[in-house]
Order: sequence, then C-alpha cells, then structure tokens
Amino acid sequence: MTEMNEIKRDKKDVTTKILIGLVSLMLVAIAVMGYMLHDLSKRNKMAIGKTQDVTKEKDNLKQELSLMYDDYSLLETSNDSLNSEIEMEKERIMSLIEELENVKNYSYNVQQKYEKELASLRTIMRHYVYQIDSLDQMNKILIAENIMVKQDHSRIKTEMDEVVEKNTELETTIEVASVIKTSNIQIGFLNRRGKETEKSTRIEKVKVSFNFVGNDLAEAGPRRVYLRIIRPDGYAMTKGQTFEFREKQIAYSAYRDIIYNNKDLAVVIFYDIEETVLLGKYTVELFMSGEKVGQSVFSIEK
Repeated sequence: MTEMNEIKRDKKDVTTKILIGLVSLMLVAIAVMGYMLHDLSKRNKMAIGKTQDVTKEKDNLKQELSLMYDDYSLLETSNDSLNSEIEMEKERIMSLIEELENVKNYSYNVQQKYEKELASLRTIMRHYVYQIDSLDQMNKILIAENIMVKQDHSRIKTEMDEVVEKNTELETTIEVASVIKTSNIQIGFLNRRGKETEKSTRIEKVKVSFNFVGNDLAEAGPRRVYLRIIRPDGYAMTKGQTFEFREKQIAYSAYRDIIYNNKDLAVVIFYDIEETVLLGKYTVELFMSGEKVGQSVFSIEK
C-alpha cells in the first residue's frame, strides 16, 4: 500500500514538473512573441517614418525645382541667344520635376543626384544674371553714347547749317556786289541822215547810251549786252531774235559786245526801227551775264 502511494506521489511530482515546464515554456514563448511584436511594431514605425521622410525630401526637391523654374522665368533680356539658352534650362527643370515624380525607389544616391542638378542650375543662373546685368550696363552705356552722338550730330548739323547759311548769305552778298550796274541811261532818236530828231514820223533809229560802273568784285573779260525796247502795247521791238533769261527765251531788240575791265565804261547801242512807231510810253531794259543791269523809260510824242 505504501509503495502504491509512493508511486502515485512520484507520478504526481513528475506531472507537476511537466506542467511547470510547459507553463515556463509558454511564458517564454509569450515573452518572445511579445518582444517580436514590439520589435515589428518598432520596425513598422521606423519604416513609416522613413517613408514619410522620403516623401518629404521628394516634396522639398520638387518645391526647390519649381522655385528654380520661377526664378529662371524672371530672367529678362533683349538678347535672343541668351533667351534661347534660358528656355532650354527651363525645359530641363520641367524634365527633372517629371522625372522626380516618377521615381519609385528613392534613395540617398537619387537625392544626391537631384541636389547636384540643383547646384548646377543655381551656378548657371548666377552666370545668366551676371550676363544680363553686363548686357544691361552695356546697353545703358550704348544708349548714353548714342544720345551723345545724336546730340553731337544735331549740334554739328546746326553748326553746318549755320555755316551753309552764312556762306549762302556771303555768296549772295558777293554775287549781288559783283553785279555790274549801269548809270546815266540816255535815249535819243535819229532820222534817216543820222541826225537827232524829236518828230515821231522821222524817227528811224533809237540810240541808247549808258555807263557801266566800275566794280572790282566783278569778273573782267568779254561780255554781251542785250537791249530790249518795249513798246506802249507791251511787245518788244525786235527782228525775231531771243536770248535766255532765267530759263526762258525772251525777245531782244539789239546787242553789243564789250570788254569789261572793272572800270567805268561808256556804251552805246543802236536799234534800227523797221516797224510802225507807236506814240506813248516806252521802256528800255538792259541785260548782261544773266542779270538785268539797267532800266529806263521814254516817251514818243507827235
């Protein structure tokens, strides 16, 4: 009986030990599983945090690229070649933004790549800003020089105009001063015998005598003097001959060739009358070297 009880007691002790071992194993398993769950949770949190950090980095890069695009858009210049280069850089920035949006495996190397691109874009922009500023300064200098050139040109033109005007005035003065003038124009009438007469019915020839005044400014040399005798009816007494005066051909009555030597010179011109002598007021005009050099009037009465 005692042996049976001892056997039963031993079996009970063994069972108890087994149960204690199993419980211990279960507790250890629970502890391990708890640790593993905690570690997994921690890893998940770290993964989520890392994903959030990656997303934030991508967003920051995209924002910087967008701001860079806006900065490039603000660059203004009148240089077509430079404008073309700026447009190419803007297209490059848009390509980088699209490429960044499509990146799935974002990593430190990827981030470094885009940061290098940003650094390169900043360097290029500084170069463009310097070029534009230099061009603006050059344009300002050119504009200032252009204004000065225009002012100088205007001043020189004004001075030249004044010189031309003065020269023209001087030439006109000299031209006027160099004209040979006449004085003491006298009209006489001769009959068939060459004697002076006052009777209209006997007048056969008109005698016009006058003096050329000496003028040192006039050109010396041979000259031709034209005489025009204009009748009371307004027509010139002529035999059909003409000379040019101010681009027109006008009729004259007679002419005389002379040699002018800048001194006073007495000249006489005769006109033989072949037409009917009209009674009334006549006009005598003298022309030489394209100028009208003298004029007088006379009357023929009965």
